[in-house]
Amino acid sequence: MKVAIIGAGSYTWSLGFVRQFVHSENLSDLTLAMMDINPERLKTLSTAARIYNKCHSSPIRIEDMQNLDAALDGSDFVIVCISTGGLEAMRFDIEIPEKYGIWHTVGDTVGPGGWSRATRNIPVFNDLAARMKRYCPDAWLINVTNPLTVLTRLPQRDYGIKTIGMCPGVEEQARAMASAVGIRKENIELSFRVAGIDHCSYFLDLFANGIDVLNKLKEIGCFRNDNLLSKQIKTDDPMAQGVMNNIIFMLWYNLGYLPAISDRHAVENYPQFQVSKSGNLPYGVERTNIAQRQTRLDKCQALIEDYIKSQDDKSLGALGHGDDPVVQVIESLSGKRTFLWCSNYMNIGQLPGFPEGAVVETRCMFDKAGVHPLCSKMPDILKPIVLPHVLRQENSIDIILHGTFKELVALIMTDPMCCQLSPHECRQMVRELLEANKSFIKNPELLEF
Repeated sequence: MKVAIIGAGSYTWSLGFVRQFVHSENLSDLTLAMMDINPERLKTLSTAARIYNKCHSSPIRIEDMQNLDAALDGSDFVIVCISTGGLEAMRFDIEIPEKYGIWHTVGDTVGPGGWSRATRNIPVFNDLAARMKRYCPDAWLINVTNPLTVLTRLPQRDYGIKTIGMCPGVEEQARAMASAVGIRKENIELSFRVAGIDHCSYFLDLFANGIDVLNKLKEIGCFRNDNLLSKQIKTDDPMAQGVMNNIIFMLWYNLGYLPAISDRHAVENYPQFQVSKSGNLPYGVERTNIAQRQTRLDKCQALIEDYIKSQDDKSLGALGHGDDPVVQVIESLSGKRTFLWCSNYMNIGQLPGFPEGAVVETRCMFDKAGVHPLCSKMPDILKPIVLPHVLRQENSIDIILHGTFKELVALIMTDPMCCQLSPHECRQMVRELLEANKSFIKNPELLEF
């Protein structure tokens, strides 16, 4: 088997994936092709990967390369964890909308920041999918790159590439909620239904070890609208502490359904939390600025560089999202096991009332026969929130690849986060974002202002 990691120079993803492969008991006959366009990062991560592989006496073969075609050639699975332009490009996604009173908490999925990021990543995924069709047409593409929904949709829709989008947010949120009601994280067995799209999903029910977690949350005072947290929440789980916030509980109280993602992502679907001329956001909304992201990235880099020197596993710790269970998915699709996980996959009926083929988020069972999404009918009250995002994201692929500046402005004007902008302000903001991203844009008509 051959697995390609595209973006293998990622300090927050790459080595975490390698660790999973090294410890897999089912994938010993494996070539891991680590590919990145940044030679320095690639050298650092591939060196760390080889050290880890050797220290654990793993038979995995590790190759590193900058040539994308060579990495893809003959691959059975392709994992993509890129960030086109890095944090310097993302700075524009955050700071340009701020001038227009839009204060992103994350800025990688919806709103002007999400669309800006899409203009950089969609052309890259279009090229990647075209190359996969040539060099590994039967391979599975596992995408962890944002904006996840559109980047998972494009390869499947336009090139017939089997594509899965993986985000840990829903599963982590489910575990955090269970932990908040006193179920220890290491002993949690989850059963839940979820419906939506990446970063905009809702729990329809949630059980842990047979306990109705949603009812338990109500019993301890989390179903509330007073901008306060329940004092009965007691947990030593850092993940649970990090998501215990009044925003998602307030949304639950008003909508009737608990968001299945942390507050920083959830609030970007509601302009009342993000649009403010003063920058003072309500309900204690916390933002992650570029400086904070850079600090986190520097920490991951330091951990990896220290590991290369010490060759001591204890020096690694957590490296971001690289522990997401991509290897369990690969093992399952290879016929070695079965695995249940919340994933983003083309709609084949699991979300009734949504466009066929659109990428939606539900739990999915993985096995040798493929991906089997679990049906989760979305309540009607949630459709006006989620469905417009789906329609915009579908249109964004065509506009960014083949459309015009005017069409992109029209699309972004319909985004809830841009609802308070005048047409002139929206046009000017989009122009500034495109000018900031012009070196990454492949469609010249987007730059014809």
